[in-house]
Amino acid sequence: MAETLTWAGGVHLSAVIPALVLGCYVLLRRKGTRGHKVAGWLWVLLMLTVDVSAFFLQREGYSWIHLFAVINITSILAGIVFIRNKKRIAHAACLVGAYLGTAAAGLGALAPGRYLNVVLFGAS
Repeated sequence: MAETLTWAGGVHLSAVIPALVLGCYVLLRRKGTRGHKVAGWLWVLLMLTVDVSAFFLQREGYSWIHLFAVINITSILAGIVFIRNKKRIAHAACLVGAYLGTAAAGLGALAPGRYLNVVLFGAS
């Protein structure tokens, strides 16, 4: 296993770290404000970057883990459709789910023996 970060890994991390911080901000702040909408759209762009870059993170082809990127993209797009149709609860469910799924994936990526853990901490 190479212990260097690839360009795809760099793009992925460069988008996912601010997406997690910004997503937390969006979730905790008052909803429906201009700030919520602007931060939400920025979060969507970051998350789509995260999900698309995930398809370039593969060692031996695609695996079941790549399904989560497809699910995340679907959830985010559904969340956009729901809010445009004034279905706030469905909108929130989709986007909170996408956020929590991304956070869980990040924790999993940091587990001992995983590639990101090796790259960041040098442990194997």
